[in-house]
Order: sequence, then structure tokens, then C-alpha cells
Amino acid sequence: MYVLQDKPDKEAIFGSGAKFEPVATLKNEHGAVVHIATDDHCYVLCKKWPDDTCRWITHWFKEAVEALKLLPLPE
Repeated sequence: MYVLQDKPDKEAIFGSGAKFEPVATLKNEHGAVVHIATDDHCYVLCKKWPDDTCRWITHWFKEAVEALKLLPLPE
């Protein structure tokens, strides 16, 4: 089960090397990390892979949806 951190990670990196600032970070008991970030005025879900890079994922699991409800509308 994923748990929302009190504060998101300060920085994450895409495979391309581009850095971004997550607006929310969730972790599970197995060490998996998922970030919610903004891209072009939209929220996106990104999973951290073993090489420490993040990739967008399309499936929003229930804990991520609950975390999204706590965020303001993106500007």
C-alpha cells in the first residue's frame, strides 16, 4: 500500500536527465516511489525505477487518486 509523504521529495529526474520538482510523493512498504508532478498545467504520475530515473505511468492507483484530491487545481 502506498503512503503519502508529509513533504514531497525535493527533486526527481526523468530518464532524459531533465529534473523536476514533485508536488507529492508516495512510497510503499517495498520501497517503490511514485511522484505526482505538473507538466503543461496538468498533473502526471511518475514512477521511480531502480536506476533512480522516473517515467510517466498511465494507471492511477487509489492512493494516488486520494493524494490528488488534496492538491489544488494546477495553474
